[in-house]
Amino acid sequence: MCREFYFKLPLSLRNDLKKPLGELVKGELPSPYILAKEKLREAPYLITVGDVVTENVLKLGIKPSVAVYDHKTERNEYNPEIESNAVILTARNPPGTITKALLNAIRKSIELAKRGMKVHIKVCGEEDLAAIPAVLYAPLDSLVIYGQPKEGIVLIKVTPDCKRRCAEILRKMEVVHDGD
Repeated sequence: MCREFYFKLPLSLRNDLKKPLGELVKGELPSPYILAKEKLREAPYLITVGDVVTENVLKLGIKPSVAVYDHKTERNEYNPEIESNAVILTARNPPGTITKALLNAIRKSIELAKRGMKVHIKVCGEEDLAAIPAVLYAPLDSLVIYGQPKEGIVLIKVTPDCKRRCAEILRKMEVVHDGD
């Protein structure tokens, strides 16, 4: 019996996911972060996805409840200035996938955040699709933020509709079982 699985992004969904999942705040760094600063501060739970996003939110003096990053930006090595005064979880997640390990790390990190802890998830591989499970596991009214390459940042206010949209994306992904 196979216990390990992951979701793989099919080619048919790639164009859909190039469209922002939330509100696009356009501009060159650091402009989008400054424009979004109050929304970031007011979020009951703030989840950052990506090295540059996490680094820039921290530069504003805002500590995310959960930060997900992989020490890469646009496929290049990147060493962000990220403080590590947080619980650190790790997850393996190859490009174009959402692994069971990433799902578990995000679920656990949000449980810890609800208890007042700050959590960082260091991804071995790629965190590009982590906003989808972050929305699914986050409490309503949380804010998930990720970068939109060469455009700005995307703010996703977690609502029931937003959760349904992310669940639908996950349903459309290919389920691959390791060891079959």
